[in-house]
Amino acid sequence: MNEDAPRDGDGEGTADGRTDGGASEVGMAASGGTAPEERSVAGRVRGRLAQFGRLDLSVYALYLLAIAFFVFPVLWVASASLRPPGELFSYPFRLLPAEISLSAYRRVFRAGMVTWLFNSTVITIVGVGSVIAVSVPAAYAFSRFEFTGRRGLLGIVLLFQMISPVIIIVPLYTVMSTLGLLRTRVGLILLYVGIQTPFSIWLLKGYFDTIPQELDYAARIDGCNRFQTLRHVLLRPVAPGIAVVAIFNTVLTWSEFVLAFTVLGSESRLHTISIGVYKFQGQYSNDWRAIAAASVVGMLPLVIVFLGLQRYFVKGLIKGSLKGQ
Repeated sequence: MNEDAPRDGDGEGTADGRTDGGASEVGMAASGGTAPEERSVAGRVRGRLAQFGRLDLSVYALYLLAIAFFVFPVLWVASASLRPPGELFSYPFRLLPAEISLSAYRRVFRAGMVTWLFNSTVITIVGVGSVIAVSVPAAYAFSRFEFTGRRGLLGIVLLFQMISPVIIIVPLYTVMSTLGLLRTRVGLILLYVGIQTPFSIWLLKGYFDTIPQELDYAARIDGCNRFQTLRHVLLRPVAPGIAVVAIFNTVLTWSEFVLAFTVLGSESRLHTISIGVYKFQGQYSNDWRAIAAASVVGMLPLVIVFLGLQRYFVKGLIKGSLKGQ
């Protein structure tokens, strides 16, 4: 047998020594075909794209719509604060102004923006800190202690949260006037603490309920009393819940207007950022550029606080959603 003859199953040789397989590859290249590696990559890409069904695309479309719904007003306010006086309501609408002007920001700071930011910062820090200082021990007590009337007292706490401060603004004003707390930061802080504490207690109780009571027993065996157990053992696992409470109360305190305007009144040196924005509204006309500039400056501290507590906030929301498991 001739050893040079092709074996069974092998491609037949050609005159120049190439097999049929090599000829087919040459023909593929000549016809503009795709190499096997390129075909496999394209196939994987098509396979992944095929995984996105109509439902997934609709969900992402709703996400984009929600983002646009919330982000567009913020972008419009920022754009309005940078526009020259005659370009605010120009047509056609342009999100990016043709000329950037900082005159609105200069007017806002001349009107007392530094004072408004200082007052808002002091009231927010003291108010939110006081709410947390009261809510954490109270939530711990509701979660760990069994006492007579516990469920009824929890219901009363939740009932207070359902009452809007606007409904009781007149009796609140009377009480504050009787106590001599009108036109004072202390009076406004006490109002915020009393109004926001019930919600904070109810929220933090849910986070304490997710912590196993075996931690309490282990701490008591090691010689810790109730306060030491709360401080040294339970505050760390409940920190995400405290961060959620801090963010919620910071936003509410920083942007609240009705109570601040009622308590502080015409005392300009005590006005907060929300009252400062209101000052640029007139009886016959509004300075929209100054309102936009003051709103942008007022939003920046909230953005900084949220970015600083973001990881605790997300972790706290996830942990709260798994409460019942």
